[in-house]
Amino acid sequence: MEEKIMNYEDAVKLGIREGIRYIKDQEYHKTKKRYDRRLRNTRLLLKHYRSLIAHNKISENTTIRIYEKNAIDELDDLDAVDDEEQYVQALSKTKIRTLLIIVHINKALNYYEAICKSDGKAKERRYQIIRYLYIDEVEDDIMPSYEQVAEHFNYNVRTIGRDVRAAIEDLSILFFGIDGIKL
Repeated sequence: MEEKIMNYEDAVKLGIREGIRYIKDQEYHKTKKRYDRRLRNTRLLLKHYRSLIAHNKISENTTIRIYEKNAIDELDDLDAVDDEEQYVQALSKTKIRTLLIIVHINKALNYYEAICKSDGKAKERRYQIIRYLYIDEVEDDIMPSYEQVAEHFNYNVRTIGRDVRAAIEDLSILFFGIDGIKL
């Protein structure tokens, strides 16, 4: 058996090829991870949409009450002024961020509704399922199960699951732009 010895140029070419393959592989995994994170975040935003709306209402009332109180009386009860200022600032930032997210979600959902209505019954069904599952008001703030959704729309639970996954992929693009697309 003859042993083949690689010359220096071939070894360098092989090293470069393997290095490029490694970099491409790393980029692919980073992109896939970012895409998976966007899908997860889309699902979380939808899942907690009702809570975000409630938070916005609560924080609006709390912020108004804080500013309506007599500052002198309140400051007498506090050890440090900075704590209240930090609390108000943190609350304001959270309120603004939450409101921005809600507005963005609502715009994306309105756009998605228009797309779905123009793309046929299957896509329109996806929108209706997402709306029923995550957006519409529910009793006792309990999100309906897939079984309840299937019963409501008179579809199979697996159909509901497929529609939810497909809708979340679509909405991920509307929520996150290019980062929501699997490249």
